[in-house]
Amino acid sequence: MTTPLGLLGASLLFWGHETGLQALSACLAVALEGSRLITRRWNISIDDFNRLTDAATLFLAGLVIYAYATRPMAQAAMALASWIPLALAPILLAQLLSTKGTFNFSALFWTLRRAAQRGESFAEVRLEWPFFLVTLLSASAANLRTPAFYAGVVGLTGWALLSARRRLAQQAGAAVFVLTSAVLGLAGQDGLHQLQGVLEKKGAELLFGIVEVGADPYQTRTAIGSVGSLLQSDMILARVRPEGGGMPPGLLRRAVYGLYRGGTWHAADARMQDLGVGPDLSTWDLAPEPRAASRTVAVAFNLTRGKGLLALPPGAFRVQGLLAGRLSQARSGTVSVDDGPGLVSYRTAYAESLMDEPAPGVTDRLVPPDERGLMAGLVAELGLDSRKPGRSLAKVSEFFSKGFTYSTYQEGDRTATRPLERFLLKTRSGHCEYFATATALLLRQAGIPSRYCVGWSVTEHSDLEKAFVVRQRHSHAWVLVYQDGRWRDFDTTPATWSEIEAKGSAWWSPVQDLWSWLRFQVSSWRWSPKGDAERNPLFWLALFSLLSWAGWKVFKLKAKAHDGRPGSKSQALLLGLDSEFYAIETALASKGWGRRPSETWKSWLRRLESEGKFPGQELAALADLHERYRFDPAGINAQERKALRQQCLALRL
Repeated sequence: MTTPLGLLGASLLFWGHETGLQALSACLAVALEGSRLITRRWNISIDDFNRLTDAATLFLAGLVIYAYATRPMAQAAMALASWIPLALAPILLAQLLSTKGTFNFSALFWTLRRAAQRGESFAEVRLEWPFFLVTLLSASAANLRTPAFYAGVVGLTGWALLSARRRLAQQAGAAVFVLTSAVLGLAGQDGLHQLQGVLEKKGAELLFGIVEVGADPYQTRTAIGSVGSLLQSDMILARVRPEGGGMPPGLLRRAVYGLYRGGTWHAADARMQDLGVGPDLSTWDLAPEPRAASRTVAVAFNLTRGKGLLALPPGAFRVQGLLAGRLSQARSGTVSVDDGPGLVSYRTAYAESLMDEPAPGVTDRLVPPDERGLMAGLVAELGLDSRKPGRSLAKVSEFFSKGFTYSTYQEGDRTATRPLERFLLKTRSGHCEYFATATALLLRQAGIPSRYCVGWSVTEHSDLEKAFVVRQRHSHAWVLVYQDGRWRDFDTTPATWSEIEAKGSAWWSPVQDLWSWLRFQVSSWRWSPKGDAERNPLFWLALFSLLSWAGWKVFKLKAKAHDGRPGSKSQALLLGLDSEFYAIETALASKGWGRRPSETWKSWLRRLESEGKFPGQELAALADLHERYRFDPAGINAQERKALRQQCLALRL
């Protein structure tokens, strides 16, 4: 018994209503009804069906490319599930308009066509029932889970079952079955929905590492106390371009927290204040413009469902070029965006000497009761004094630079030792969340206001993108400390942490980076202020034309050649790691004059000079060459490289 065309048309209209493609679904429903009224059918051969299924395959491939190039992975998968009827509809219409009313099963698969050409026979199939089921599944992938949707699914399913039953007893049995299933489904759908969310999140973590881009402005759960390895991936999250050349800010803040309880940092003041929009509807003032000189950096990254936290350099006072429905700012400086595009691209003006910052509150000095004894002992041991914050910060930095190492793996502990106590007194090894949390609580115990900050470290330059890229493994945690009337960054995590993370990069990372760059280019065009590319028919026409041309070229080939060249594995060398200046640093460290994690090479030499330990200014020129060779994207020329090598080797330390 064939499926009534009226049922197919109703399911198409239902699908169009749930996916927002009402006009297209109405056209398809009318085409189905028109095929019933046409008395003369066409003699559509198997070769015609082969070409039609090939075109549908190319169209589906275009939808896949478009979905994954313009959406985050989870949203792209859901969008594809809701678009599948678009690719199957032409095949269904061709079957209904053919003289036989069926088509050969081999037309659906290229591998079966070769067997058919060799004389192997395949069954004639109809697409009505599979198309009906696919339409319902596609509608369920895009609906808002309203009662109307559930009622529609029950009604269409009941209609389909009753239409396939001729006898009254069979129809009564089908009706009872549908009603029973509807009641059971209504009771269990909420639990299944929650289970789906858990499985999607865990699956993403297993396959791709921690890929969540968003952050919570109100709280963040640290991985302190977790056993095992902290998963970090090479996925590119953001692009950063400093305007006017030079280096970008080393750290971009995303969220700041002030209250620590049981391994979780909370926002001390959760109130978010809406920001007023500037005259051009894309400028947002975060703070009064300072008199000091300012710089500008451009940042671009994807939002999850139009929401997220902006990445801002210290001293940010204005955001430009951001088209969003609303921006809100917490007292701590965290900025949240709502009703934003899929890709946010904005310019941030900042001045490191921004003075109009909120003074510390009571929570910026609080230490949990369980940690006070541990922190008080360390404060006394180090001799920290809130009346001398500069000297106290230097002692804390020196404490973590000696004997502490960076590690993403944490072993289990059968004793009742608290995680921070085990980190500070036993293992002395952990990831950035350990260092940041311990530093913040230690400073608070000494009477120095501090906060816990999360964001991104900006260190890697991409020659492909001509910009600095931020990967998921560049996510970082550090401390904000209040000194000399302003909040400044204070990072005690060993400076080698980013290089340690980079050692785990997969060999296919260059291919992944190229694909990420292509997705970013398409997303930039799609989410540009010029218009919504998804509704632009020229995009669809160009994409389909390109895929059709590529498919035609493939089908015209008489033979396929495979060069069989094996892929080569190459280990990318980070520029500057072969600098001879590292030998000088090692020699001075062996004398007890090592560089602290928070110091640059030049500031380290200035400190040695001021402390009378070593004439550090004599090495200032070499340190400048080394820093340019290590971090400047332009690098140094051959003559400068030769001078760096010879002068470093000529020293006898």
